[in-house]
Amino acid sequence: MTVRSPLKYDDANTLQEMSSDEVTAWVNHICYLYGGNPSVTLTVDTGSAQNLQAMSDTRLKAGAASTNSSAFVAEGTTAEPATVTVTYDRVAQTYASVSPTVDTGTTWPVYFDSSTDSIQAMPLGDIKDTFLHPAIDKLITASESATTAGTYTITSSSTAATNYTVVDASNPVFTDTRADTSAYTAGGIPETLDQPTTVTNYYLHRRNQGSDGFSSLATPLIISDDLELTVQTTETIIEGLFLEWIRETASESADGYQIVYSMATSGGNTRGTAMVDTKLNGAGNYQTRQVSDDYRSQEFPNGSPATITTYNLRITKA
Repeated sequence: MTVRSPLKYDDANTLQEMSSDEVTAWVNHICYLYGGNPSVTLTVDTGSAQNLQAMSDTRLKAGAASTNSSAFVAEGTTAEPATVTVTYDRVAQTYASVSPTVDTGTTWPVYFDSSTDSIQAMPLGDIKDTFLHPAIDKLITASESATTAGTYTITSSSTAATNYTVVDASNPVFTDTRADTSAYTAGGIPETLDQPTTVTNYYLHRRNQGSDGFSSLATPLIISDDLELTVQTTETIIEGLFLEWIRETASESADGYQIVYSMATSGGNTRGTAMVDTKLNGAGNYQTRQVSDDYRSQEFPNGSPATITTYNLRITKA
């Protein structure tokens, strides 16, 4: 289909094509409408595996302690520190089922068709190309703004920033942990194997709708029931239609404009803070303890933090 310039009345009540800026103002307003009633939503659920990709937090734990009645077991024979893996698959993506108004042939704003020298109602395909698809492109950008209202991001804070709502402040969607090296001591052998400390929690947030904040809208003309051009209640009618259809497009588009989220290492536009899985990179800290004729040895986690995997919340269209 085609990008069109809908008709409006200017101040002199003369038919005029809307400017590109006026069309863009409507695209921005459609993003605002979506922000108040998004059709693709993310929720946090710790009770069972959810449908977005799982993420793995890894950390070292101590090797099992060795004992001997006459001498310490050599370092090369003691159990090495091992990796603990915790899976996080707490985020569910839900698509609303939308039943928008059907295009009757006179449903949408009109434009001037130079090929037939006539005024025609825009078909749904032109509405998609002119308004709906550009709105989806704004909604899924990596840079967050008023035109990404109703979409999601990640931060390391359980407190919502201005213009945002935290989805679940009690349950992070991912937690990076590492072995707490200060918790392991020779005097504690045999030490508890897994003694983690939390490095960073990551939380899901949603951009709020906020106030409209966009420039005043030019009122497009539609064809009334008696087949006359009218501006009466047009803005209200068009707003309702755009809300229905941006929700349908985001949730159920077969044109490649369905909004899709993922928790992944590549693909789409990244949103918010990267979720980093780190782990100590040491080969083991060999320690010994003698209690009478009980010779004990154990290898503890050690080393410097190393990045294992970096995950992002990603948004794209599909």
